[in-house]
Amino acid sequence: MADLIFWRHAEAEDVSASGKDTDRALTKRGRKDAARMAKWLSEHLPAVTVVLCSPAQRCQETAAALSALNQAPVKVEDFLSVDSSVEHIAKELASKYCTKTVLIVGHQPNIGLMIVKLLGMHQTAGVVKKGSVWWLRQRIAGNDATYYVHSVKQPDS
Repeated sequence: MADLIFWRHAEAEDVSASGKDTDRALTKRGRKDAARMAKWLSEHLPAVTVVLCSPAQRCQETAAALSALNQAPVKVEDFLSVDSSVEHIAKELASKYCTKTVLIVGHQPNIGLMIVKLLGMHQTAGVVKKGSVWWLRQRIAGNDATYYVHSVKQPDS
């Protein structure tokens, strides 16, 4: 992967009308934050970026803010669901998207754990604020690939 960009869904309601976690919608603030981050992403993303999204409503609404600005197609992937694991996400990304710049719209704790793992840190958790973007860039040295933090952007910054 050239770059991996992680976008945690924006603020969502505590409980959905259906009572299902996957049906939780963005709050008014969440929609505002998603639009703000989508504007920034639209100005900085490479044109060939693949946008992947969790099937959860709050993630799809967050990704829709970007699609509304630049008509980027959003692919909903079950492997990014709230119940997925870092290992499963990493395996799917490596098998399907290994040479692409990928924007992932997803959930904690998996986003934080993926970032920690890719940066070679030894923490057991990584905190990513709601609505924020972590952009990791890949560096190739010989046969080894490492990642470094290219940018971190939060809705309120």
